[in-house]
Amino acid sequence: MNTHKVRICFVGCGGHATGFIYPALLKIPDAELCAVAAQHPETAATAAKKFGAGNSYSDYRKMIETEKPDAVIIVGPPKLHYEAGKFCLEHKIPFFMEKPQGENLEQAAELADLSRKHKTFGQVGFMMRHSSIIRKAAEVIEKENLGRIMYGSVKYYTSGPYRSDVIYGLPGTDDISYLWRYLMVQAVHPVNLAGSFLGSITDVVPEVIFSGENILVNIKLKDDAGAVFDVLLHTFVAPGYGNLEFRTELVTENRGMLFADNFSSLEIYLPKPPRDYLEKNSRSMIAWEPSTFGNNNVKLGFETEIAEFIKSVRTGIAPCTDLIDGLKTMQILTDVCNKVKGQGK
Repeated sequence: MNTHKVRICFVGCGGHATGFIYPALLKIPDAELCAVAAQHPETAATAAKKFGAGNSYSDYRKMIETEKPDAVIIVGPPKLHYEAGKFCLEHKIPFFMEKPQGENLEQAAELADLSRKHKTFGQVGFMMRHSSIIRKAAEVIEKENLGRIMYGSVKYYTSGPYRSDVIYGLPGTDDISYLWRYLMVQAVHPVNLAGSFLGSITDVVPEVIFSGENILVNIKLKDDAGAVFDVLLHTFVAPGYGNLEFRTELVTENRGMLFADNFSSLEIYLPKPPRDYLEKNSRSMIAWEPSTFGNNNVKLGFETEIAEFIKSVRTGIAPCTDLIDGLKTMQILTDVCNKVKGQGK
């Protein structure tokens, strides 16, 4: 049995990487950060020193070829995700990348095809799927035999990115360019979450409102079994508030209902009589929340998704948010953009 630690090369040293992904990786005892790469040598050297990597590089290709890691983590703009992900797949090295898996559907599809061809997985960083609240909701649905989702909704309200922003290297302030950037930066998370509860998507109906620098996007998804999921997102949140709302509701065929409030609490309504430990007059509702003193990176899903990545490297079993799963999300977002174009907005 191979007992050595999983040797990781890390590509990217930006704020998200150093604030969330590096700390999450360091919490995994089964992993070893062996080298770091960034465009600027001093940035890479600083990150290597801070997070305990042995070496730093300004060229990720040279780093991977020299270090010969077991796996790679890539955190940066979509162009980097695509280029570095493609390099890893061609060298048959599994990798974790932040969302999205490229600048467009074509790049996402190419990575998915290469993954199949080289029998090597890439994991996409859809952290909502790995958050404590959503994992608990999925566990309850399975253990209580609540059946498939008949209706669901997710609401995600954020302060930005606004029309004037150039984020992820995706430029343009016209309506369609702005919509695509917003879909890539923000909508990709809740859309992926909605898709995880649905089967094959058969219909995508978007409604988009542009209001100056703000945007509101409402997407209705329907799958081949008739289930419906609504995704509502907007930027009508004052700058500085960050991500103000993340609420999810799920209604199942066996009369179960689950309501998630941000990353902090879950209300579970079961079709059965109240449990013995509930008072007679109590509603048949169970409340659950992560530990108040728990690791915030676990609550938000960052540490959990990295732990799954390391496990997948060990076992060879692809994670739930692999490139095939990510391609499904990119297809939905592309459909949204194309339909809005067709409406002349």
